[in-house]
Amino acid sequence: MLNKSLAREFEKGLPGSLYYVWGEESCFLEEALARFIEIVVASAPRDFNCDVFDSSSEPQAILDAAATLPFMARRRLVVLRDFHLLTAPFIKKLAPYLSKPSESTCMAIFSRKAPRASLKFNWKVYPLNIKERDIPAWLKHAAAKKGIRLTDDAVDCLIEFVGYDIGLLLMEVEKLALSGERVIRGEDIIQTTGMMRDYTSFDLVDALITGQRSRAFRILNTIFAGSGMEAPLIVGTLNWHYRQFYSLWQNRGKRPAKMRDKTYRALVKHLSAFTEEDFYRIFRDLHEADTVIKTSARPGLVLEILLIKLLQKGAWN
Repeated sequence: MLNKSLAREFEKGLPGSLYYVWGEESCFLEEALARFIEIVVASAPRDFNCDVFDSSSEPQAILDAAATLPFMARRRLVVLRDFHLLTAPFIKKLAPYLSKPSESTCMAIFSRKAPRASLKFNWKVYPLNIKERDIPAWLKHAAAKKGIRLTDDAVDCLIEFVGYDIGLLLMEVEKLALSGERVIRGEDIIQTTGMMRDYTSFDLVDALITGQRSRAFRILNTIFAGSGMEAPLIVGTLNWHYRQFYSLWQNRGKRPAKMRDKTYRALVKHLSAFTEEDFYRIFRDLHEADTVIKTSARPGLVLEILLIKLLQKGAWN
């Protein structure tokens, strides 16, 4: 558990009436939600003691559920997801209850953002965010929960190939868990991620930034057509590497603490060729490609179009 204080609340059986759990990664929120259900509802009939709402729900329905007495249980659980999407009028309707919640109900609020300072409710707030320096240890823990042990070089390989995107890292851990191996080493990562020894996703970014059109398409064909690396993973790793590049650009060439020396030396010499507008278009194109790939029957074509767009922002411009 990322938050030790919340872990202690779990150990005590979640005695509070109102919790606010927030974090930028949906997987952490989903994990916390599962624990809330497991602890509060326990063996009681879930259909009668657990209601889940979101920003599309009616405020009155939430209030009615929170006021309902538990059935064959000590308390009932009311979950409100995506609190950060709620409008001011919506929250205003919930305010009387949030100011004085029922003791027979545990209300768990989940959000991608911290609670607004203007909201003065008596809730217990727990952030579920993770710093980049803590991701290697978290990754080992996540793998251990799946019954596998990642060696240090395996962790390094995963982060080198995939980046620090939590969702993509979990996707790779899921695939590794299906491999049948109990101990995963660096060489196993190279095979399972579909990456070839000749190229990594950073090589693709390097070719794009430096405007090497032929090399960029050759690398794409190697890691996608040749090795079967999934299109969403390619877009995700491109997004992460470009975020590193943008961070370096924002800091006027000052090397971020977690950036590898090889990466830094490859990127820093191209900073002057890029503008804020370039980065805006890059991240817009990446977002659009990610959205289209999820519904497209031809992900390879989507990736090729993406590369054409990204090459337009090359360092030769």
